[in-house]
Amino acid sequence: MRGKQVLELGCGLGLLGVVTARDGARVLCTDYEADALAFARYNALQNGCRDVRFRLVDWRYPALKRRYDAILASDVIYEARNFGPLVALLQRFLARGGRAFFADPGRSNAVPFFALLRQRGFTYQKVVEPVEWEGRHEIAIYVIKHHSDGRPIS
Repeated sequence: MRGKQVLELGCGLGLLGVVTARDGARVLCTDYEADALAFARYNALQNGCRDVRFRLVDWRYPALKRRYDAILASDVIYEARNFGPLVALLQRFLARGGRAFFADPGRSNAVPFFALLRQRGFTYQKVVEPVEWEGRHEIAIYVIKHHSDGRPIS
């Protein structure tokens, strides 16, 4: 991700943003909760991350000004009311040739999100990773891309 413009959605404590910034990306961490952004900012400072910015963002009305090479999210596809806004955000802010990476703990209610992605011209690949934490679990990581890099810029 070195040198890439990266957007983190629903950053929480900012773990994805911090790791990506330490890898050399320019990261914008976003969340709907101001407290989450405060914790994420503290986490970035503690980890010496200088190329991280923070912004309060509502997915329904994202006041963002650019397209991003990568959009990252972890554990955000669990409320059906957010599926449309998340897909619209990807359509509008994922750069041509860019990829989105969504991690999910395997909730079955996320199935309509992936159907909506396909309807809007996205494809995805699912990779399952084992995680040892209070027992054995699996985390699904979805690599999402638009099927046509020649799509018009809105």
